[in-house]
Amino acid sequence: MNWKMAGMASTALVTIALTGVSATAGANKFTGNISLAVGQSFEDDDVNLGGAEIFDDSLTSITGQAKVNIAFSSNLNLQLDFTGVGAFTDTNTGFSLDRDAGFQGSAHLYWRTEQFAAGVFAGAGSASTEFLPSGEYYFAGAEGQYYWKNFTFGLRGGYLDSSSDLPPFGGIPNDELFLNSAWFADAEVRWYASKKFALSANVGYIDGQAAFDFADMDVWHWGAKAEYWPEEKENLSLWVAYEGRTSNLDFDTPAPLGLSGREFDKDVHTVKVGITIHFGVDEGSSQANERQGPAWNTMDYGAIVVGG
Repeated sequence: MNWKMAGMASTALVTIALTGVSATAGANKFTGNISLAVGQSFEDDDVNLGGAEIFDDSLTSITGQAKVNIAFSSNLNLQLDFTGVGAFTDTNTGFSLDRDAGFQGSAHLYWRTEQFAAGVFAGAGSASTEFLPSGEYYFAGAEGQYYWKNFTFGLRGGYLDSSSDLPPFGGIPNDELFLNSAWFADAEVRWYASKKFALSANVGYIDGQAAFDFADMDVWHWGAKAEYWPEEKENLSLWVAYEGRTSNLDFDTPAPLGLSGREFDKDVHTVKVGITIHFGVDEGSSQANERQGPAWNTMDYGAIVVGG
């Protein structure tokens, strides 16, 4: 299956569906947004497998995202979000391990007041590379936000596991190929400087197993975003974002293929430029849309899971 086309097509279908919802639903019950972004990633790693280049120095990607929030009452909410990614990978070996396509969906059930929001979330996704089979992953956890004036502070934590399409061999189960049995925690702060301008920053950590459980894997990730509303009462915003992460793969002893005791590091830096269309909230500002509409940002775990 062409996961790149599937991810981008799924995002397009979600976009069409949510556009229809926004046209027919009541403003107080259904709120949401649709985003499209172009990103450029720059990678640096110390992986040396016989001189083979398995990670690109740089690559371009397209990301589509849709969120919808359903308010069952003045406090009880359900948020659904979907993300599709297509990347243009190219290495001189013909078997890039960079994530070239993916799709992820998640649901958040939460209670929101004027001072805070708290709830639980769960989601699943699929990511593929040019060389390895696609990987499916699943995650769940708890999250909370605290509102103080024009600041929002958020925390979340949970558990992630994965499986793959690789057939079992040598008695080794395929479910342990990619990042699995992982715990994660994230923190976020948002500052609504004005009705037309907002800044946000986040940092997170993931710790788990990979490479058929022969390696320990830990990932630090961080990011920042600036969003601007050209017209205060319009439902369109423009934004630029930076995402960074550093991954460490530490092989245990013993490990196959001469990897015992070896350690690999990889750094990725991505810059994205995007546009977001909002619906369902009368006031056109980032603070109003995030405190009355979809409250949560969900990490895109696909590239981390497959190691690209």
